[in-house]
Amino acid sequence: MLKLSHISHAYGQKSVLNDIDLSLATGERLAIIGPSGCGKSTLLRIIAGLEPAHSGRIVYRGRDITAVPTHQRGIGLIFQDLALFPHMTVAANIGYGLYGQPRTTIATRVAEMAELFGISALLERRPDALSGGERQRVALARSIAPSPGLLLFDEPFASLDRTLRDRFLAELPDLLKTAGVSSIYVTHDPAEACLIADTMVVMLAGRLLRSATPSALFRDPQTRVVARLLGMRDILSNHPAFAALPPPSATATHLYINPQAGVDAANHPHSRLQVTVRGSVLRQPWPQLTLGVADAPEGFGYDWPFGDPPAVGSSITVAIRHDCIAWLQDD
Repeated sequence: MLKLSHISHAYGQKSVLNDIDLSLATGERLAIIGPSGCGKSTLLRIIAGLEPAHSGRIVYRGRDITAVPTHQRGIGLIFQDLALFPHMTVAANIGYGLYGQPRTTIATRVAEMAELFGISALLERRPDALSGGERQRVALARSIAPSPGLLLFDEPFASLDRTLRDRFLAELPDLLKTAGVSSIYVTHDPAEACLIADTMVVMLAGRLLRSATPSALFRDPQTRVVARLLGMRDILSNHPAFAALPPPSATATHLYINPQAGVDAANHPHSRLQVTVRGSVLRQPWPQLTLGVADAPEGFGYDWPFGDPPAVGSSITVAIRHDCIAWLQDD
């Protein structure tokens, strides 16, 4: 559906995007994650036509749109600022992109979108009378009403509280599927990306580092920099004390042990590891220990769903599930 080839962009002398290649299949939901300033929003603006690509090519539905104006691309874009028209009703906001069509056609489409997003009872209200979550639904309905094949999200839910955002993102994939819309979602939050994406792309300093399904990416980040961008905090040097674990690849210099490595370990392939308890905190739903091995300087988190945690300073043996170990290469 969408193919980007060798896309580069700069602001003055500062390079923002470097030789980006990216593909999106029809119906796919792709999330791009990366820190602020990595170029992900600029990439979205180039796809939408709001910024020019200084080099490269964009093909959408078999058509080269590299130089096509924004309003002729058939691509929707939702920003953090939802830009709803405050003087218009919800119905008028949803129907705004359908201007020029017969009134009966617009009314029918507005009703369809309102039903899809569960806002039929809000059609006569204005945006200032809506909650944050309701405004998000109106903005999505307005973007999908003109039937774009592709919808671009630039961190539009950042202003919502975590509970509401997670609930809305959990509903969004089915809403997009029902509407027949492919999507690219930009965020700095890996957990948010997992809720929305079939495919996750990790981006840093204008380059795409890794692309995979969310589960594959978290299972095998491959490098320390990707692991850090995924929020993996306790990255350990490959100390001899870890020899009890399955052997790493020949190039692995570090490893990450998921804190849930001991949960239900008896029913999964695992190894036993002698450790010292260096700390303990309560992270719902159970305590999380900080464990260390031998004289290794780094410790790692370990969930403890087994009752009261062992005392700090004690030496214990813990189970480490093999599927909770990621072996990493240097950046």
